[in-house]
Amino acid sequence: MAGLVELLRSRGLAVSPTSAGDLLAALTVLGVGREDLVREGARAILVKSGHDNEAFERGFAEYFYGIGVASEAQQPRQVSVGLDDDDAPEGDADEGEEAQRIVRYSAVERLRSVDLRQLDANERQEAFRVIDQLRFAPPLRRSYRYTKSRRMQRVDLARTLRLSVATDGELIQRRFRAKGMQYRRLLFLVDISGSMHAYAEGLLHFAWAARRALGDVHVFTLGTRLSDVSRALDARDPDRAMAQVTRIVDDFAGGTRLGASLGEFNTRYGSRGLARRAVVVVFSDGWDRGDPLVMDVAMGRLSRLAHRILWVNPLAGAADYAPLARGMATALPYLDALVPGESIRSFEQLAKLICTQGAFS
Repeated sequence: MAGLVELLRSRGLAVSPTSAGDLLAALTVLGVGREDLVREGARAILVKSGHDNEAFERGFAEYFYGIGVASEAQQPRQVSVGLDDDDAPEGDADEGEEAQRIVRYSAVERLRSVDLRQLDANERQEAFRVIDQLRFAPPLRRSYRYTKSRRMQRVDLARTLRLSVATDGELIQRRFRAKGMQYRRLLFLVDISGSMHAYAEGLLHFAWAARRALGDVHVFTLGTRLSDVSRALDARDPDRAMAQVTRIVDDFAGGTRLGASLGEFNTRYGSRGLARRAVVVVFSDGWDRGDPLVMDVAMGRLSRLAHRILWVNPLAGAADYAPLARGMATALPYLDALVPGESIRSFEQLAKLICTQGAFS
């Protein structure tokens, strides 16, 4: 939370060291599993007047979800647009004088909502840089281990008895234990087949940003074969990470054996513990040329291992989309959520959803 406090100070909020300490103390009670509680708790402590509300909202969204993050090169640009005679209002321009209108726009805001397939090479690089800057809140789960707690969930008998020595055996001071919280593992299964080629790089950038932020994140690619690219994404520079992935994976833009690849993941990694109680995110349009029964068995097994399965389909952002592809229709009954993943905006929403889905006990 120190980063959030520093960001809010840079946005003009007068956050005192005492308020920062109060925020940390409050979060030990509220936890960090629910975004609404964290937001309202931070607002109650850090916002001192109504004028600070807007700056707080912007800073909070920027810190946790990367919303509003823009480099100097991404600041709204000012351009001059010449108008044809037909465009100018009557009597608005003198004869012989070139009419000009000042237009402002935000390149980042436009990139945020555009389908990745519609971007040119420069715009795609700019979009990837925005994806790289996304912030992630870790998905949490309740631990099986008990730790010291002020909540009266379970009496810590050993500590309570030790304290009773000072009071001649009277159990005056009681101590308690409660189940703590720990990070939930996050798994990305990225379809890199031909139909997903236009999105694959953006999806891998998203996975890279998540692994950099959360640590316990594992990434596999699915195509004609299964490839573990987790270690390749450890590079600090995203372009270098993508280059390493390209060297490892040799079936980019190839065929699709989605069901078989998922089955191989279950056998080699999932059932050995990697998928147990994890939040699994599958990036795919659901096109599978294999046997639907293989896909059905693989998804059934994965759903029994995982805590939640989120399926990110770039086609799902279309208003008239229906999950009719054979693989997608087969997987649908096993999913906890089917969400779009065609733009930066959908990636921002996915980052928020990952935290929400991980917060279930």
